[in-house]
Amino acid sequence: MLPLKNLLRRKARSLFAVLQIAVAIAAFVSIYGVTQGLRAQFYRIGQVFAYDLIVMRRGAPSPIFSTISPEQLEAVRAVEGVRAASALGIQFLAHPARPQPVGFVALEPGSELMSRYRIVRGRPLSPDDRDAVVVGRLMAEQLGVDLSALAPDGLRGDPPRLELVGWTCRVVGIFESPLEEVPFLSGMGIMPLKTYRETFGRPVNLVAAHLAPGRRALRIADVQEGLRLGRALAPRIDAAVPGLKANTIEDFLDGFKQVAIVDGFALAISLLAALVSVIGVTNTMLMSVFDRTKEIGLLRAVGWSRWRILRVIEAEGAILSLAGGALGIPIGLGLIRASSLVLEGGWLEVRLDLRIYAAAVGVAVFIGLLGSFYPAARAAALQPTEALRYE
Repeated sequence: MLPLKNLLRRKARSLFAVLQIAVAIAAFVSIYGVTQGLRAQFYRIGQVFAYDLIVMRRGAPSPIFSTISPEQLEAVRAVEGVRAASALGIQFLAHPARPQPVGFVALEPGSELMSRYRIVRGRPLSPDDRDAVVVGRLMAEQLGVDLSALAPDGLRGDPPRLELVGWTCRVVGIFESPLEEVPFLSGMGIMPLKTYRETFGRPVNLVAAHLAPGRRALRIADVQEGLRLGRALAPRIDAAVPGLKANTIEDFLDGFKQVAIVDGFALAISLLAALVSVIGVTNTMLMSVFDRTKEIGLLRAVGWSRWRILRVIEAEGAILSLAGGALGIPIGLGLIRASSLVLEGGWLEVRLDLRIYAAAVGVAVFIGLLGSFYPAARAAALQPTEALRYE
């Protein structure tokens, strides 16, 4: 195959071009693999919250900045069609041996939301607990919680202590993620809402208004039904409590401004990496054309058409791009795995998505073809007599 032979004649130059493309593809795979994988985890939560409405303060940029008063909570519970309502708080605490904060949600023991977290060791939270918490299995592993006193059927002795900056608590139970496909739900802890209010002085951030307590969406049709019922009920909550805004889980996640920021950042980085690679491929192929000017002139002299010359140069660019894509995809996967070791909590538990890697190959081919277009056009435009006289 002539294009491949031409590339192998200049191994070092071809290798550097492949590496440039591989860097761009690695950036594409790692950035989009993380953002799309994280987005997929978020939207899988729809199975847990399909029959719920997420209520937060109107205009709040994120749940952390939302505040809901006890009076507003009771007003939500009084709306016709709301079968139950669970208050929820969000708290991040520093751990002395961990670079990133430990995330907790505050729930009322016995609430509908609390019931969705299955305790697999120890016991659940009780209304009398103050400095007791339950933590997810993933969080327990990452923090090295001693599980010897936490038996599958309850406590066996004193529960382990969890030392955090400014607060010490007792771990009385371990829970599993409500969704196996969403590991970060087990990478956090749950504290009693009473502790959240009294110890940290924090207000409720969110309210989950339950349309069908105890019911879980097992099929796509269930999710669609829950979303439809939620969208019908949301205006009633908005009208009853003007300072709050009720959303289905789908609308709630779509409303995050941070999602658009992350998507824009990912697109900008990917475009920049692709542009650098296009310039690199153009330079490599242009130097190759200059080196082979006499050879190209000879081919034109023996009857090769401009179109055939163009195809050969473009084929060389396509081979470089495919090689760069084949190298860049595993590098991107390695970057994701390396990042997951740094960022704990299950946030980067990204599964293989063939669509992302198919897109990566498409980007690689685009880089190769675009980068080699000008050199190919220049080679095709050479006049045989001028090319043969080139020194």
